[in-house]
Amino acid sequence: MQRYKMWMAVLIAGAALLAPVRAASAQAYVVVANAAGPASLNRDELAKVFLKKSSQLVAVDQEKDSKVRAAFTKAVLGRPLLAVLNYWQQQIFSGQDSPPPEKGSDADVLAFVRNNPRGIGYVSAGADIGSGVKVVTVP
Repeated sequence: MQRYKMWMAVLIAGAALLAPVRAASAQAYVVVANAAGPASLNRDELAKVFLKKSSQLVAVDQEKDSKVRAAFTKAVLGRPLLAVLNYWQQQIFSGQDSPPPEKGSDADVLAFVRNNPRGIGYVSAGADIGSGVKVVTVP
């Protein structure tokens, strides 16, 4: 019985250590840009584009209730979605800026990016990217 308890403790500890690795590797989104756009951007550069603190690229967001938007916002902007929505409300109220346009689906985001030479967005990890758009590496 003592040996059984020891093995169970080892298995549980091992599973607990591997869980964050599995969660981190299963990214829910990919960043996409127009074929003429950059091949890679670091997280800081990408965050500046989506918060309109850089005019290098033209960002497009998914709808507010999208799971992919929540994952992207937390990972890239480092804030929960509600905090980013509040940021945009403050920007609008103060007359400084408006948020990036929102699209209702991966296909709509891809069409926007494809039709805008400086377009950049994000789609679900399994989305069919197609031509005219490329996946952007975000180290």
